[in-house]
Order: sequence, then C-alpha cells, then structure tokens
Amino acid sequence: MLYDFHIHTREYSDCSISSAQEMCVKALEAGLAGIALTEHDAWWPLADMQELQHRFPELTIIRGIEYSCPEGHFLVFLPDPGNGNLPGWRSVVELIPLVHHHGGIVIWAHPFRFDKTRPSWLKHVKPDGMEVASSNMHRQAEAMAKKVAAARGILTFRNSDAHHANLIGNYSNELDIPLTCVEDFITYVHKQKHGDGIRRASPVGAAS
Repeated sequence: MLYDFHIHTREYSDCSISSAQEMCVKALEAGLAGIALTEHDAWWPLADMQELQHRFPELTIIRGIEYSCPEGHFLVFLPDPGNGNLPGWRSVVELIPLVHHHGGIVIWAHPFRFDKTRPSWLKHVKPDGMEVASSNMHRQAEAMAKKVAAARGILTFRNSDAHHANLIGNYSNELDIPLTCVEDFITYVHKQKHGDGIRRASPVGAAS
C-alpha cells in the first residue's frame, strides 16, 4: 500500500494551485491508499477534513501540518484532533519534545533544501523521520539527507510535497499494513523506531 505524507492544497496553503479534491482524485488515479494534508502552519478544520474523507472513502486522508521553525520545516502529526494548536515559531529543539509530549511525531521536511550544512540541533533532539527525496529536494540535498538518516538511525520517507496535483504519485512510501487514521500512522512510526517486528517502510519515488 502506497502513501504520500506531504501534500498542500490551495484551500489552506497559498502556494498551492490544486484543490483538495484534485489531489484526492489524482492520488486514487496514482494507486495511493492514503495521503496526508500538511498545510503550511495551518491545520485543516476537522469538519472540512471529515467532509473530504466522506467524499473519498476509498482513500485514507490524514491530518497534519508543516510547521515552520527557525531551523527549517517539519511535518507534525498529533493523535488527538483537538490537540492541534501548537504555539507558532518555536525552535525545533522545543517543538520535538512538545509534540512527543502530546503523543505525536515529527518528520523533517525537505532537509538541506536551502542550508547544506549539518545542523547543530541534531545533537539535542532527533526527529521521528526525515524526507530523503521529494519534488522540492535537489540531488545534493537528497544525498545529505540519506547520509544523516543512516548515521543517526532515522526513519526515511519520500513524499511528493505536492503543490500541484500532477506531482502526486511521483513519490510515495510502501507500507505493508493499512492505515485508517492518523493514530495508525503514529503507531506505525513508533513501532518502526523501536523495531517491534513490522517491516520498515519502503520509499518509492522518482529519485533514487
């Protein structure tokens, strides 16, 4: 089953040109089992998310956010839908423990896209995952991300970071279990981190 955990829509991200409906239609055409809507510093309202899920019952739609820190951008997923009001513009050194306190996970989005140096904050906190390829990562960034992930034992993902529906399907992650909600995804990542007998996700995408 293929999943893309980093997608933006024009409803809640000004930089996106495709609607959520267009993203969902394209995801189904591309054979994806689920997607995550991760708008820039904005959570999808629960009522809107539930309505969208009702319109696309064959697609698991996960609610997340792309959180802006001084150190970069990070995908955040929380288990309690009512627990989505994180204080803005926090350092990642503060963000990761806060998200973990609420039972959530943090994935480093498009690392090394802009800054090609290895960040000092990795000495203090570790994300639950990191992207090693996306439509917004150049090859040097991908190579650095893979190296850091391997050295620090961080779970890797290949997500589209789509702002246009045409990018859906170019990058995805193959999981051997179905996800029905955000809690399933969080549980999956935790089990991967602790080696609880579930096969590691296989990133699938246009980049090698």
